[in-house]
Amino acid sequence: MSYTNISDNRYVVLGVAFDWGQRKGLDIFVELSHRLPKESYRIVLVGTDDNIDGLLPKDILSIHRTQNQHQLAELYTLADVFLIPTREENYPTVNLESLACGTPVVTFRTGGSPEMLDDKTGIVVDANDIEATEKAIKDICEKKRCNDEEYIVAYSKKFDMKKRFAEYIELYANVLEE
Repeated sequence: MSYTNISDNRYVVLGVAFDWGQRKGLDIFVELSHRLPKESYRIVLVGTDDNIDGLLPKDILSIHRTQNQHQLAELYTLADVFLIPTREENYPTVNLESLACGTPVVTFRTGGSPEMLDDKTGIVVDANDIEATEKAIKDICEKKRCNDEEYIVAYSKKFDMKKRFAEYIELYANVLEE
C-alpha cells in the first residue's frame, strides 16, 4: 500500500504509537484536530485500532498497526512534522525514526524526548501546552523552521546503535583498566 496521496496538498502532522491513550497524548491530537485549519492540515495517527478509532474525530486519519518498515518510513518521510506529545517516555524510538527520515519533531518537555533534538531538528514545548504545540507545528510547516532534511538525517546518524554500543564498551573497558 502506498501513502503518497495522504496529504491532499495539506501539511501532514504524524503521530505514531502502539498504545494510544492519555499517556501518549491522544487527547492532544484530538484537540489539535479542532484547532488546525482542516483545509491546510491533516492529522495522521499510526498504531491505532478499532477502539481508538471510536475516540477520534472523523478528520483524523487512523492507520492501524503496521509491521511493514517500508510503509512506516514512507509515512515519516511524507509527513511535514512528527508530533509526540508524550507525557511519559524514556527515550522514544519514534523520534529517531522520524529524524532518520528527515522529518522534524515537536515534543513535550518530558522524559528523554527533548534530549534527542537540537534547534534545527525540532521544537520542544512544555507538557500539555496546546497553544505552544499548535504554534510549533505551524512554525515548522508554514514558516519552514527545522526544514533542512539533509541536516536532520545527518543529525540522526549520531544515534547509530552500533556507534553507541562501541562507545559504551570503550567507556566500561577504560573503567575496568583503572
